[in-house]
Amino acid sequence: MYEKNSHEQLRPASVTKVMTILLIMEALDRGDITLETQIPCSENAANMGGSQIWLDTTESLSVHEMLKAICVVSANDCTVAMAEHLAGSEELFVQKMNSRAKELGMNDTVFKNCHGIDEDGHVSSSYDISLMSKELLNNHPQITEYTTIWMDSLRSRKIRTCQY
Repeated sequence: MYEKNSHEQLRPASVTKVMTILLIMEALDRGDITLETQIPCSENAANMGGSQIWLDTTESLSVHEMLKAICVVSANDCTVAMAEHLAGSEELFVQKMNSRAKELGMNDTVFKNCHGIDEDGHVSSSYDISLMSKELLNNHPQITEYTTIWMDSLRSRKIRTCQY
C-alpha cells in the first residue's frame, strides 16, 4: 500500500459526523437509546447553520429519523440534537468524541464540534478518518442501511443524499 501525507491535519468538514454516528451506534448497542427514542430539538440545534432539515423546537424525531437525516442530508441540526440528548450538551459530547478518538489511536484528530462546520483547531487526517470509519463499519454494519440511501422521505417530504 502507498500512502502520502496520511497524517497531515486538515479540516474534516462533515466527515466529522462519522464519529458522531459511531457514538450514536454505540449508545444504541449499550441500550442507552433505541431507534424509537424521541429526540427533542433545542434552540441551539434549531439554529445550526450549514446542511440541515430545519428542525423546530416544538418537534421531536426518533433516533431512526435522526440517523436518516444525519446520513442522508448531513443534517447539522439533527447532529447537535443527538449530541445534546446523549451527553447533555454539545460540548460534553465533543469531549466524548475526543476521548473515543484517542481510544482508537486517532492521534492527529481534535474535534471542536460534532457536525464539522469549520472551526480553528478542528482537524483530522486521512489516517485517522480511516480508523474511525473502519470502527464504524466493522462493528456497526447496519449503518449501511442509512448510508446507502439515495432518496427517501422524512416528515412527509422527500430527502436525498447531499450533493457536494
